[in-house]
Amino acid sequence: AVVSTQSTGGANSGVGRAVIQLSRAQGIRTVNIIRDRENSDELKQELLDIGADAVFTSSQRTEMEEFCKENTPRLALNMVGGRETIQLLKCLGEKSHLVTYGAMSNSPMSVPFGLQVFKDITLHSYWMTRWTKKHARSALEDEMFGKIAEFYQSGELTPTPHNENSFHDFPEALDNAFKIKQLFVVDKTLADPRNVTE
Repeated sequence: AVVSTQSTGGANSGVGRAVIQLSRAQGIRTVNIIRDRENSDELKQELLDIGADAVFTSSQRTEMEEFCKENTPRLALNMVGGRETIQLLKCLGEKSHLVTYGAMSNSPMSVPFGLQVFKDITLHSYWMTRWTKKHARSALEDEMFGKIAEFYQSGELTPTPHNENSFHDFPEALDNAFKIKQLFVVDKTLADPRNVTE
């Protein structure tokens, strides 16, 4: 099985990285799309290092279509929406599924009639808030978190690259928010000597 994951910078998002690692751990191959950027080659290698089977920039349409002919995905995860969705649909094989879980492009999703009907592609949506409301405190939720914890403990799943900050460092963290993810850690804040008042 091959999973196609996509978004504007989506394969390198937290969700994209988790999909790559969780897929690898379960023997599922992934083809991934990232936004064209200055450090594309470096980012591609980073994603390959965590388990991606192939990574293309959004401008490498021909190369991706060639790859997909030999490694046809049956599932695509769509974080962007808009016209970028067409690229995912073209990559999918017959009787495949497209799951949309985001709309970063802020544009309506384009789904050409021929790609959906003649390939018999089924469209789905996923909203974590809805899933959580439906399954809160259920055996299914416990099982999901248990499995995720096992993947973390085994090292098969690692967090997205990030900086950990005290709340006191919020100006610097905000300045760097577009360079690397920023986490505010309560323990780090409580241990910060700046908490001591005279």
